[in-house]
Amino acid sequence: MKKQLSIYTYILLFAGAVMTSCKKLIEIDAPADQLVTSSVFLDTLTADAALLGMYSRAANPNPGTDMATATSMFNSMSADETYCYIYNFYDDFTNNALTPQLYYVDGLWSTLYNNIFTANSVITGLSDSPLPEGYKTRCTAEAKFMRALSYFYLVNEFGAAPLVMSTDVHNTTRQPRDSVNVVYDQIEKDLTEAQQALPATLDLYGGKRIRATTWAANALLARVYLYRGKWQQAENMATTVINNPGLFRMKEDLSQVFLANSEEGILQFVNGITSSWLANNFVPFAASPTPKFVLKDGLYTAFETGDKRKDNWVGIKTYGGVDYPYPAKYRYMSGVGAVEHMQVLRLSEQYLIRAEARMRRQKFNEAATDINTVRARAGLSQTTATDASSLTTAIEHERRIEFFCEWGQRWLDLKRWPGVANTSITRADEVLSALKGNQWQATDVFYPIPQSQINANLNLSQNPGY
Repeated sequence: MKKQLSIYTYILLFAGAVMTSCKKLIEIDAPADQLVTSSVFLDTLTADAALLGMYSRAANPNPGTDMATATSMFNSMSADETYCYIYNFYDDFTNNALTPQLYYVDGLWSTLYNNIFTANSVITGLSDSPLPEGYKTRCTAEAKFMRALSYFYLVNEFGAAPLVMSTDVHNTTRQPRDSVNVVYDQIEKDLTEAQQALPATLDLYGGKRIRATTWAANALLARVYLYRGKWQQAENMATTVINNPGLFRMKEDLSQVFLANSEEGILQFVNGITSSWLANNFVPFAASPTPKFVLKDGLYTAFETGDKRKDNWVGIKTYGGVDYPYPAKYRYMSGVGAVEHMQVLRLSEQYLIRAEARMRRQKFNEAATDINTVRARAGLSQTTATDASSLTTAIEHERRIEFFCEWGQRWLDLKRWPGVANTSITRADEVLSALKGNQWQATDVFYPIPQSQINANLNLSQNPGY
């Protein structure tokens, strides 16, 4: 397996690339080392190709290390969702025994920074471009959205991180880590600026949900506000998205939620043309005796009787008289390009964001109403939760079931919530210490900074516990 370039090597290559002419347009499936050069932004045809390449790099840089696959797989094992039944080279995630030398950690860090550098190069290229100002403003907003999305996962996976805002090799190769709050401030700034310039319809994208719109910026902002404890802003932003039934609605048929252009999708990434890495990792081949990844008992038994999500999003493989449940949200292992897309942001999350924000603001009845919207689609009765304590439990349950093995939502939730019995620790400490015993340490909430990156930039510090 080819190791991804370190983020600093990437910058050096970019610096060299901008001195040469662009020999080949950036295609949808551009390789990770094909860089955006200034000559790309001389006309809209090549600029559009560069923008599509930006999305492509985020969705399909290398098998198993795109944002969706890496966070969905790795975080599900780090949390309490899955374990890898077949291979032992993922055991360090399950056992929370990661090291700074681990390839997969390096791959995730490098993928996120490659996405950031691609977005930065697009922003820089457009700033000096002779293209029409309106076009440049919209495309710059797309790049800012993608930069914000990548930084969101970077700070949630690794904590403090260098806030790289340019392609200047002299500055970026020596940058120390910036605090999580500083990075979050930039995420909010990028998204606020993007929402004002992105299109409010899907018309420019042929009716497809595969590029950022103002609604995608609003949806991600709602999540960011929630994570930062800005309850009113989170409620307001989620409401803005929910109140657009002309574009988004909950799919009653749960088997259609993850299909291409699903109306529940606010933003989708186009999977690989011939396969979905999530399906290929989670769904067992017909000849395989067991799945690669199996749902942990605690998650499987958490589904209520009659929950349609269990029927539609969980598969069962039986071997030796034993049933092995596995994630089956994505199931098309070939020919997926026109059938199934990765859901990056979807409407049900906005209801649960608003429910949590309303609960925090003691708007208990309204919070219950939002929870019930998600439960009704799952074929379940209304929640009995009526106060802060019971609603907290109800929201955790719905988020756990609705978003299992999806973009690491459970892992990120456990790390951001305070404990139930002991609010001085995180919910991750409560849940995972009980589940994993001595394999869990409080410092495991962040992955290690890859050693290769520290070797390349001595101003980078390591996370505690590694």
